[in-house]
Amino acid sequence: MDLEEIKKLILKYKKIIIIILAVGGIILLWQKNQSPNVAQNDFNVAENSDLKGVNKKDTSTPSSQISSSEEQNNKPQEVTCDISGAVKKQGVYTLKSGARLEELIQAAGGLKQNAQIKVINRAQLLKDQDKIHIPYKGEKVEAAPSSVQSTTEASSSSSGQKNGEKVNLNTASASDLQKLNGIGAKKAEQIISYREEKGQFKKIEDLMQVSGIGEKTFAALKDQLEV
Repeated sequence: MDLEEIKKLILKYKKIIIIILAVGGIILLWQKNQSPNVAQNDFNVAENSDLKGVNKKDTSTPSSQISSSEEQNNKPQEVTCDISGAVKKQGVYTLKSGARLEELIQAAGGLKQNAQIKVINRAQLLKDQDKIHIPYKGEKVEAAPSSVQSTTEASSSSSGQKNGEKVNLNTASASDLQKLNGIGAKKAEQIISYREEKGQFKKIEDLMQVSGIGEKTFAALKDQLEV
């Protein structure tokens, strides 16, 4: 087929050729526009999958953390303590968990002027059901200087008395005095107040000079006393 015949065929099918080329061009343009969209959709799907995985990890709470929270909730939120001795308002007080002795003292109206401040550890951490005794000046304190007299010390004192030890009127604490026959908290306070105002007892019979202690009471406890 020579060149002339080719030209004749082109002229004869010119319209068809133009239509084919136009359709082919449109198809190529459409495919070109679709490729970025498909890639973007694939990227979005992958990104959403990753986000779902992250969210799933974030929303799951470790069992150890849950256990820790439950233990914290089960801890007592308050402590109730009994305070006696050289404070203005002796009694039982309820404070927040983690409270210190200083807070208990303030709740009890503060210290009296004749309190033995040197033997008090005001930073002492309180526990529920603690029994705290603030000693008066002149009281015999067997505890370490950084602590106050506790129920355990009182028990030790009681044990000593059962073994035949006598109570020294000039050095005994309020808890020691309350171990004597017929001496309660009020009379123990009166004995200590008398000792602070009048000075040391010269003889055990001087105890009868304390208000509320007569011959009958003295006779019942004289064998337990010394000066």
